[in-house]
Amino acid sequence: MLVKKLGLLLLSSSFLVACGGSDSDDTTLPDVPPPVTETPDTTEYNHQVQGIVAYQGAVAGADVCVDLDMNQLCGAEEPTSSTDNDGFYQIDWVSTTETPHFYLLANWTDTSNSNPAQPQLLSSAFKAEKLKHTVSTSSTSSTAASSSKVTAVISNGDAQLIAMSEHGGAINALTHLEFQRYEQMLTQELSADEIQALRLQLSIILDALYAPLTGEAYQVTADRSASAEFLDTYFSHQHIAALIGDRLMATLAIDEVMAASKASIAYLALHRDVTISDYLANDPIDVRFLVNDTLIAQGYIVTPFDDKIMADGDWQVLQTSLLSDDTHPHKFSLAPAHYLNFYSLEFGDSERTLSGFISNNQLTGSVIDTGNAQEVATACWNEQLEKWINPERDDQGYTPVVAQYTNNTVNTHYLGTSVAINIQIEKHLTNTETWGAILNAQPEQLKLSELQWPEYIYRYHIEQADDVICRAESNANAWDMPTHNSAEMLTTADIARLFWDDFYPQDVVIDEITSNYQ
Repeated sequence: MLVKKLGLLLLSSSFLVACGGSDSDDTTLPDVPPPVTETPDTTEYNHQVQGIVAYQGAVAGADVCVDLDMNQLCGAEEPTSSTDNDGFYQIDWVSTTETPHFYLLANWTDTSNSNPAQPQLLSSAFKAEKLKHTVSTSSTSSTAASSSKVTAVISNGDAQLIAMSEHGGAINALTHLEFQRYEQMLTQELSADEIQALRLQLSIILDALYAPLTGEAYQVTADRSASAEFLDTYFSHQHIAALIGDRLMATLAIDEVMAASKASIAYLALHRDVTISDYLANDPIDVRFLVNDTLIAQGYIVTPFDDKIMADGDWQVLQTSLLSDDTHPHKFSLAPAHYLNFYSLEFGDSERTLSGFISNNQLTGSVIDTGNAQEVATACWNEQLEKWINPERDDQGYTPVVAQYTNNTVNTHYLGTSVAINIQIEKHLTNTETWGAILNAQPEQLKLSELQWPEYIYRYHIEQADDVICRAESNANAWDMPTHNSAEMLTTADIARLFWDDFYPQDVVIDEITSNYQ
């Protein structure tokens, strides 16, 4: 039994050794092939944009493109289409970009419509430190110049409108206006957050101006783009933009001025009984006043900035030459044609006046010595106080009315009376075509074009609300008034009866004359 057990143990050991493996190199693993990798297919996305091109009605036959490289040009590889008779277009394309950024450009030829009349720019420089989103003073001129590349919608028959991609395919005057403002923002190197905030502010302004009921100003239909209401607002907007130009670095200043001025412009046109477009076509000075006053009120400027608008220094010149009895007058007066072109010149020497007239194409004139002229105290009839008033006396219960200066107008009263006088001032820069045209319209015998004029010339137009009766207080004779209680009812016949009672009425011829001096 012992031998058998020992043999069994030996057998078990051999089995264990055989199962243990070996360290020899005779055994090798088979080669495993690398995994096969395939290039995945490029994902493509289908895109579609459609909308209406509208400018003073539906724009038919316009070439519309998706400006993918955003260079404001329609490239050969960029998706394009054309508008139908209703201004509708649709563009389909495929790209590898899921959400592409692009502009929409519409180009066409248009010789029937036009941009509104463009006035000359307001002249003076703006106060930079008061402007919103400004750049440094040293870079203002170059920045302004670079932002002026955005041109009018129609130029020499070539028309173009641009729209951002966020408006669902709409392309119209308002999307183009927004794009102009957006380019100014890019030029000023504003941050993305600043641009987003300004664009939101612009949309609020445009909604209030053009779509107060719907709040969707950019969605302009063809019919609405041709409506009188839309065009009146748009032409006014463009007029203000042309006045201010691109020198004002506050991006939305034009639109803020328009929002504040829309109702006033409509009132001014209505007051003159003309359409807004016809009113603006003449570059009215009242609109310049309005824009100037609004810019001052909103803090963009602090003094008048247009060469046509009277400033404090201009009023000082007028005070010493026209509106007072200063000893150094500088006045040239030219009466209208029905006065035979009477003229007078006062310059430097207050005691000498050059005066004369033109008759039968002949110029006559002489120097008049006014130094020995005696001043005569004069009193004028005050209708409200019902007595004669000498304005140089302060014991008559009359308080002189303080003159009001508003824009280019002086509102005052005839001395000693309550009769209103309005003096309208025209301010002319003498190196402009406007002043040249004024000189060319004058009689050639005066040879005004040969004179050396100062930098600025002021023309005035006086409008008196009513007639005034005045008399010399020294050696004044008194007559009883006729039965009328009011001087306004006094007639030539009454005067003739008072002064020439012995001849009235048989030997007196009454010829009532009414004069209207422009």
